[in-house]
Amino acid sequence: MKLILFSIITLLMVSLADAAGLVSPYWKENPLEMSLGETKTVEFTIQNMVGNEDLNLKASIIEGNEIASLTQDTFMARAGTENTKIPVVISIPKNYNKNMQEVRLEVKTVIPSEGGMIKLGTGWSTAFNVIMKEKPVSARTFISIIIGLLIAIILLIAIILVLLLKNKR
Repeated sequence: MKLILFSIITLLMVSLADAAGLVSPYWKENPLEMSLGETKTVEFTIQNMVGNEDLNLKASIIEGNEIASLTQDTFMARAGTENTKIPVVISIPKNYNKNMQEVRLEVKTVIPSEGGMIKLGTGWSTAFNVIMKEKPVSARTFISIIIGLLIAIILLIAIILVLLLKNKR
């Protein structure tokens, strides 16, 4: 009898399970590395692969609002799809004084209710770190520095030669 009751409860719980999920390109062990002054758009993906109901979603940045923002906060994940994108813009100010910042995104299903109000249903949350790194010197910048140094050396040699010729006269 207990086995039958346990089986029925398990089957009922499985039917209540949510088949949608949030996929993140970054997580705690795989942080996003950015430089000061850099802006990047990171795309999170909602998968709604099981069932035949579309999902209305509301996204919000729970932590890291200083550097992260949403271009929009409501989305529709069609039933049977795995490609609903949630773009999050990460922008590091040039004078940002932290070496690392956690960003936490939360996505919840929105359920319309009677009276025009909305209720939030199931939700997912993901967090990742943004690590500030030194901006690498590009090849163009390196070449510009070398050319500038060569011009300065040539000018210095020319000035020395002019002074030596003037002293010999």
